[in-house]
Amino acid sequence: MEKLKYHAKGLGRIFIFLVLLSAIVWRLHFWFLPPSVDLENTIGFYNEPANSLDAVYIGGSASFVYWEPLKAFEDYGIASYNFGVNTIQAETYLYRIQEVLKTQSPELIIIDARAFQYRDNEQPPSEVAYRNAITGAPLSPERYNFIMENVPKYLQDDTIDYHIDLFKYHSRTSDFRAKYSLKMATGRYRNSYKGFFFVPKVEPIPRYDFATTAEVFPSDATIDVLDKLLSFLHGTSQKYLFVVSPYSEKSEHKAVFNYIARRVRESGYDFLDSNDYADQMALNYDTDFYNYNHVNIYGADKYTDFLATYLQQHYQLPDRRHDEHYQEWHTLLPKWHAKVGEAKATIDNKLKEQNAAFTVSE
Repeated sequence: MEKLKYHAKGLGRIFIFLVLLSAIVWRLHFWFLPPSVDLENTIGFYNEPANSLDAVYIGGSASFVYWEPLKAFEDYGIASYNFGVNTIQAETYLYRIQEVLKTQSPELIIIDARAFQYRDNEQPPSEVAYRNAITGAPLSPERYNFIMENVPKYLQDDTIDYHIDLFKYHSRTSDFRAKYSLKMATGRYRNSYKGFFFVPKVEPIPRYDFATTAEVFPSDATIDVLDKLLSFLHGTSQKYLFVVSPYSEKSEHKAVFNYIARRVRESGYDFLDSNDYADQMALNYDTDFYNYNHVNIYGADKYTDFLATYLQQHYQLPDRRHDEHYQEWHTLLPKWHAKVGEAKATIDNKLKEQNAAFTVSE
């Protein structure tokens, strides 16, 4: 019996050692992760106070360069966060929503529907897209399941270095920032813009006649992804809004969205294609975009005003502006305003240069 107790005690010590070693390795790996908007949005989300967000916006760059959480807070009292990463794939949504619900209980989760349209042609599943979605996220059964269910199926790739970020990034030496990495490693990194990302550029883009009532089915794989997501949503208590942010939408895109919108609405959720309201937003296709697919800060202002008003009209989101628990949000506003002013000044200068070049060429 004494021998058995001795072995049990030894096994217990080994287990504790392995747990501590795993925790150390987990924190250590943040030193090797390359800086990116994806990492900052992800880590920033996990460091938000528990149950402090009333809305979470999940998507790709079509979310985090469009929706301005601090503007939405200052002007409408909405406490929100952009839990977005570049080139996001629709199959990551279920996993990302699972992660949201571990630490937050938002009234509303907004889902970027554009990932369902571009998945089959313009931006198919890729290693980059999957790594953007999981890098920096904690080890969990949900992360494991996402990797095992999708990496072999859609990428035909081995899974081992998707599970452990350190295996992928252990040799990185460029772009190293000690203070940045230390904050990441110690869990002290907070995203000052609540997941928004500035791109101070401007480019005139075409505006197409996209109106159509036709429906075009996505691929079977994309439909399966949508079905699985909608099935999962039915088991949660949150409200969900699928949105298409404004861009150079074409009729062939609209036809795909018509199918997705019907399926979403039949499942009991809202679908909003904001391109239908471009005139209401007063979007200027010469000044409010930085490429055919994304708005700049001028366009983001208009989209945020439009969507925040829509949310006020359709959802019961509280006004947090005078809530003592949200004082930190007020302290972030001066830096936010300075960054907005800087971005707009850069865009204004670029527009002046473009106008000058156009005048000379005439």
